[in-house]
Amino acid sequence: MKKFALFLICSLFASGMAVAQKSVVDAAEKEIKGFTPNFVNARNNLKPALTNPETKDEARTWFIAGKTEFGYYDQLLGKKQLKQPVNDIEMGNALLDGYNYFMTALPLDSVKEKDKNGNVKLEKDGRPKVKTKYSKDIIGLIAGHFNDFTNVASSFYDAKEYNKAYDAWEIFTTLPKNNMLGKLTPEVADTIIGQIQFFQGIAAWQGGDLKKAVNAFAKARKSGYVKKEAFDYALSCYAGLGDNDGIIAVAKEAFPIFGSEDPQYISIMINDMINNQKFDEATALLDKAIEANPNNAEFYDVKGTLYENKGDMDSAIKFFKQAIEINPEYSKAQFNVGRYYYNLAVKKNEALDKNLSAQAFQNVFENELKPLYLQALPHIEKAYKLDSENSEIKHALRNLYYLLGDEQKLNEIEKGY
Repeated sequence: MKKFALFLICSLFASGMAVAQKSVVDAAEKEIKGFTPNFVNARNNLKPALTNPETKDEARTWFIAGKTEFGYYDQLLGKKQLKQPVNDIEMGNALLDGYNYFMTALPLDSVKEKDKNGNVKLEKDGRPKVKTKYSKDIIGLIAGHFNDFTNVASSFYDAKEYNKAYDAWEIFTTLPKNNMLGKLTPEVADTIIGQIQFFQGIAAWQGGDLKKAVNAFAKARKSGYVKKEAFDYALSCYAGLGDNDGIIAVAKEAFPIFGSEDPQYISIMINDMINNQKFDEATALLDKAIEANPNNAEFYDVKGTLYENKGDMDSAIKFFKQAIEINPEYSKAQFNVGRYYYNLAVKKNEALDKNLSAQAFQNVFENELKPLYLQALPHIEKAYKLDSENSEIKHALRNLYYLLGDEQKLNEIEKGY
């Protein structure tokens, strides 16, 4: 009898807790109604109900929570429109939280109908019949706030809340493709979706999530946002991830569109072919590119690099020189020409008999090495003038001044180290 009494007391206690939590939801619903709703108070009072086992699995709990957050967002938006001071991040959080609460409520609100025998009723097309109580209101509220998601995303981005900016833009870009809203599904042009997906990529990149970033940039391009930046940011992110396959895939995608204006794409492709010993394939690709763009200096420079990797330096220097004939202001080609003569001198120096007398070495230097250094010098100087921040060029020029005994210029360039 005592055990029964104890069980009864526990049961009554549990029942009381359940009633208490449901009354919290009731109270919150009352607080968000009327002319003077108190959304902040309702939000705070609702928190226990969102985790309590007696209420956390009920659609109504999450529906009221979502309405509270959306109502608070609307209240702050109204103040903002009246030029009253509001916290944009607080607004954004309310909208995101409300959406997440609604998305929790929807599956809980979809209850399968059953007949008197307990069997699930079916629609004519064979789908289970479901009955809902809050779903229509939820869908209406989400659809009515559709454009607000991109607005709060911009606020999050400006505040450097990059992850939340990404999430808000994710809602904006996925809702038009989602059948959830039915007839209320917003119509948005793919070009706009693509641009927003690009913004998502930038937000993810800024937030340090490079995997999310490359996925967003890929979605943007698929949606029709094929601006050069969508490729270049993706390349940068793949480089950060150390994903060579990703880099090559983006370069191949970008090359037919932007290859004539930017040699980096064909350079990436050529380097991949070189690494895989596909020299004939690389040569054919470059020849085709040069045929289409015969005045593109970068393509000739890349072809010189290709021949250099094949070990054919005579052909390499021919194409390096052709590149600077087309564009004397192309620093990379100028450096490659200078580097060619500099390396010839280094090889000659390394091949010298180590037992040469000082006088014999001086003769070789004056007659064989110095002329090569002097041939290299104007090209390396030109490259440095065009790209003074390039450490490789600066280092080569420093060495040349040292080898040629130009103390004044050596001191000048060393000031930059």
